[in-house]
Amino acid sequence: PRGLPHAIEPNHHCRRNVMGALNFAENSFVHAASSHTVKGPHVEGFLNDLICQGDGRPIVIVLDNASIHHGIDQVTLDRWFIEHKALLFYLPPYSPELNLIEIVWKHFKYHWRRFATWTKETIDAELEILLNGYGSKFQVNFS
Repeated sequence: PRGLPHAIEPNHHCRRNVMGALNFAENSFVHAASSHTVKGPHVEGFLNDLICQGDGRPIVIVLDNASIHHGIDQVTLDRWFIEHKALLFYLPPYSPELNLIEIVWKHFKYHWRRFATWTKETIDAELEILLNGYGSKFQVNFS
């Protein structure tokens, strides 16, 4: 009504958090989506699963400086290095231009997803189509 502040009813959506890893050499994408808040142990578990799937060749995982990436204890880092030849490499602070997965996230958010309101009923299906389509339906050419 005239003279009163604007008021809208909030649309409560279902939120999803996605962890992802980009294999630059193969231009492949591995992901895990969850409905809960992602914390340090979730990141450690995701990285552990990723590292354990390796083929014996050395693995370098490039991470930005998000605080959630720094909670992995030294014992786990040593085990990954000794058993799987896996090493974590942290990018310099405030350098998203060096983090290639940021380019992929940008494409997911602003170029490939449908600009429609995802409801609680459709968010998982829409997210699955989007994330599983990387490499076939969706692709970034980094050259």
